[in-house]
Amino acid sequence: MIKEEEVRKKVELLKQIYADGLMFAIVNVILIFVWTMVDKNTIFWPKYVIVIWGISLIFKAYLMGILPLFFNRLSFLTAEWEENKIKELTGSHREQRRVPLHRYRK
Repeated sequence: MIKEEEVRKKVELLKQIYADGLMFAIVNVILIFVWTMVDKNTIFWPKYVIVIWGISLIFKAYLMGILPLFFNRLSFLTAEWEENKIKELTGSHREQRRVPLHRYRK
């Protein structure tokens, strides 16, 4: 059983990553806006900030141990989803085989 103290610590770390992600989005939107207003005919320089800062956010989440919490939200990345999909697809193939052929003949 997970202790409440550990859960509170994880929630605090998750809150910090969400705040960092929000700051990432706000700052990059502002940088893109500045680029469009000032330097639109030059190279898209905000991409350097987006890539470097994005990689650092992912690395920070990995070091904090929060990255698995994000992947649990993405249901298609779990083993359970994979097993359910296999059962669904094999079940649908079995049902297709059970359909009598005379329905399709005229």
